[in-house]
Amino acid sequence: MIKIMLSDWPGWLLLFLSFFIVYKFWKTKKDKKLTITIGFVLLLHHFMAIINTYFYTFPGAEPDPVNFHRDAIVWATGGKWLFSVGANFYEQLLGIFYRIFGSSQLFGEELSILAFLLSCFVLIEIIKLLNISKYTVSLLLIYGLLPTNLIFCSKILRESYQILFFMLSVYWGLRFHLKSAKGAMIFCVFSALIMGLFHKALILYALFLVPVLFLFFPQQISGSLSNRGRILKRRWISVGLVLIIVVGIFIIGNLDSVKGLEVMRTFLSGKGLKYAAEYRTKLMFEDAPNARANYGIMLDASSVIPFIRSILLMFVYYLFAPFPWQVANWLDIYGVAESLLRLLLITFSIISWYRADGVQHRIWGLLLVIYFSMTFLWAMGTVNYGTSIRHHILTNWIIIILGGSVLIDFVLRQFRKKFPPFKTIKRGV
Repeated sequence: MIKIMLSDWPGWLLLFLSFFIVYKFWKTKKDKKLTITIGFVLLLHHFMAIINTYFYTFPGAEPDPVNFHRDAIVWATGGKWLFSVGANFYEQLLGIFYRIFGSSQLFGEELSILAFLLSCFVLIEIIKLLNISKYTVSLLLIYGLLPTNLIFCSKILRESYQILFFMLSVYWGLRFHLKSAKGAMIFCVFSALIMGLFHKALILYALFLVPVLFLFFPQQISGSLSNRGRILKRRWISVGLVLIIVVGIFIIGNLDSVKGLEVMRTFLSGKGLKYAAEYRTKLMFEDAPNARANYGIMLDASSVIPFIRSILLMFVYYLFAPFPWQVANWLDIYGVAESLLRLLLITFSIISWYRADGVQHRIWGLLLVIYFSMTFLWAMGTVNYGTSIRHHILTNWIIIILGGSVLIDFVLRQFRKKFPPFKTIKRGV
């Protein structure tokens, strides 16, 4: 055991480095409660990685972590860089680290944890930007301690990186409009494109996300002439950049030399529905025909009514399956619990958006558009609730931010009604 642990020295080094980053965060922010929260979340992720490496493999996403680790080792021993999108990009990126520091399962897992830690910092900044900082600790605990986040973001998987760059693209998009931050547009585009490199579907989604973020205008054109001129100028810059980005992505999408752009090329050619229907059929009847978690909904594009019905069923099952009547083991029980939490967070997110006004109302609306658009994209290519639970970790953070604060207030109100002596409990965290 000692010999194995010594060979994993890059992983252990990264583990201690992550706690040093948290220490530097405390030195900068001087927020003891928030720092302890981050440290606690980080500690549990490290615990999951150590257990997973040396003692017991936690169930979830198999055999992907093993395959990614194996293929990254093969590439590290002599592979040449081939520009690609999706799993190959992640394997090559992981292979670069393995080539420099040596291959190690713990090291690969710690890289995922480091990316997740950075996403926690971005989450904190988004919460601050949205002026709901009093809920930061509570929302961070919900985000960091979801069992799916603990498991999937502590393995050799792409999800931590996807979450990080998805968050960054949204953060810089908001910064561009709300704070007029210099360079925010460039960072937004850069983050969205990196997010897309980790998954074939996400490079297609980046084509939607960037225009939505740039063409979102939280402020009405009012006030002085100079103020209106500045806002109009920013809008024209946004429109111009969106056009450049769209043209650029169309050109890249049609390059046959780039591996992994099949999905984009198909959708750009107008054959997206056909591709989605064939892909779902392949998943259900060829890849895993007897998978217990399959919910068996096909995309029916034969006519308008069946098409709408199948789309709605696919979306509902993606969001909320497994349902109570589908429970067969303890993993299904967890799936039902998370689906119930998701239903509550979506409901309270919509309530929060409805109650908001002015700029906040438009920002909440933007985030809901981003949430539902990405979940719809995943729903189109997901046929079982085992896979959907994994995909949800990319978008859960949005409804945690939007609905979490309202849900916390609701729970506290109910608690005070039942236990009057505790009415002095502070609102929020």
